[in-house]
This record gives sequence, C-alpha cells and structure tokens, in this order.
Amino acid sequence: MIEIQKLHGFNRIYQAECFPSEFSDVFGKNKGEQARYLKWLYTWLVVLDREGMRALELSQFEHLQDTENPRLYAIRHPHSKINERYIYIYEDGEAAILLTAFMEKSSNDYKAAIIRAKNIIKELEETDDGTS
Repeated sequence: MIEIQKLHGFNRIYQAECFPSEFSDVFGKNKGEQARYLKWLYTWLVVLDREGMRALELSQFEHLQDTENPRLYAIRHPHSKINERYIYIYEDGEAAILLTAFMEKSSNDYKAAIIRAKNIIKELEETDDGTS
C-alpha cells in the first residue's frame, strides 16, 4: 500500500511515499551529489507548484509520449551528467504527484520507469478505493 504525502513548503506538490527512497537510489551513497540534485529538483518544483501545467512550456518539463491513460510527465535536467528524470502525474489538472526517479541511460530505462510509475499509480488507486 502506497500513500501520498504533501511536500513541505509547497501548495500543490505531493509525492508517493516511495519517491524519496527512489530518489536516493539514483545517487547511491554520494550524499553531496544527492543534496545538489535535490536542490536543483526543488528549484523546479517551485516552478511546477506556481505554474501547474503551464510549466510544460519549459524545457525542464515534458509529457511522456505514448502515456495517455494515465498521462505521465517528467522533470528533466537537460545539462546533467547523470541524466536523471523524475516522473509525475497531475491530479485534477492542478496538483502534481511525484512518482519515481531514475537515470536515463537508454530508452529501456524510460520504459522501465514508466512501468514503475504506472504500478505506483495502480497501488495509489487501490489504496484510495480501500481495496488494499
């Protein structure tokens, strides 16, 4: 059972409770790199919180192709050495829920992360329905 947690300091940004550990997994034991990329992510979460879907006009945000039901989005770091990505969804077109984090080394990484994100959504929906 996965729950949704509101991110402190934001009005419309939430995370699946598994997101922090998946974020940490991207960086392994390198706490310095983890802190630097977390700061970068929070900078763009401020934009996402303020702009909502209008953030998609910026190069750091993208709709993931072939994801219509549910429609998935990613925050990307265009000039990152490790090419990390953060997949999220919009709830009611306003709030964003961070689902998973991953490093994109090949298109297979994206496919696996999309499957993971969809599984998280399924678990969230089961939790919401009370079926878990």
